[in-house]
Amino acid sequence: MFIPSLLGRSIALVTMLVVFNVQYSFASTDKVALSSLFPNQEVKRCDSQPGELLLEPNQPLVLIVHGCRSSAGQFKALSKVYEHLGEQSACFEYKDRSSLDKVSGQLIDAINTLSPIVGEERIVVLGHSQGGLVTRRAHMADRVDRKTLTHSMIDIATISTPLNGINAASHCGLDWLRVASLGLVDAICYLISGSKYLEIPPQSDFISQPGQLATPVASHLIIKTNEINTCRVQSQSGTCQQDDYVFSIEEQTQAQIEKSVLSTALVVDAGHVEIVGNEITPPWKLIHVLQDNGLMKYPDGSESESFVQVVNQIYQKNNLLM
Repeated sequence: MFIPSLLGRSIALVTMLVVFNVQYSFASTDKVALSSLFPNQEVKRCDSQPGELLLEPNQPLVLIVHGCRSSAGQFKALSKVYEHLGEQSACFEYKDRSSLDKVSGQLIDAINTLSPIVGEERIVVLGHSQGGLVTRRAHMADRVDRKTLTHSMIDIATISTPLNGINAASHCGLDWLRVASLGLVDAICYLISGSKYLEIPPQSDFISQPGQLATPVASHLIIKTNEINTCRVQSQSGTCQQDDYVFSIEEQTQAQIEKSVLSTALVVDAGHVEIVGNEITPPWKLIHVLQDNGLMKYPDGSESESFVQVVNQIYQKNNLLM
């Protein structure tokens, strides 16, 4: 009886020490190096500047999820706007040709890793374009892989996101065509889109069965962009050399998702890239929408006028660094 009793006391003592150490490490005011949490840089600072990104414990955090053929670098100026307003931000990195369901699981893991640092404060997750699909999927209840979010307070926003599927990928989801083509359709769709090619068609289960939002989610802001007659690149003479149209309003409108009492949908007249900024021009439309919906702070009253100047300077400086 002595040995089991001693063993039991030892286990209890070790358990108490582990719990104490975990609580102490995140109850302290010491800043936490992001690289110590994510040595493989799944979450990283949004710019490529040298130096460690240090997180303040028990403070809110904004996590930005980029879209297809993009990267954290696209949002480095926006992250500096958050920084100027006294809000922490970081960027979630992923391979944009991977399965979106798989990537959304990785986003859950990232949020759960950040949760003990953030404590009882809020995490805001902003997903642009394809990043919005990843964001919405990560915050779905009753996932097949049974992954769950451990953080207690999360708000999400999806921006210019094809929540209703991508029309151009419709043929990738036609089973009869995939069979009739003897695999040629699958090969072409994979070549263009990668492993996610069966998830992005409008008729896919990924799109048509979005599920309910998980319990920790307090709100979902759906920012749809009316991209008709928008321009991404203009010539010196003012003619449009490349439009900024990617997804229609129909592709961005998913009835089941918008039916949720947690969802707020709105439409902004802006191009697909314009809405998040082109790293030269500030995305004022997005900034105002985020502020009006509580996902970005307003500047203090005394700084309201200077805020515009500061943001313009951030983007001008960013342009010089490009």
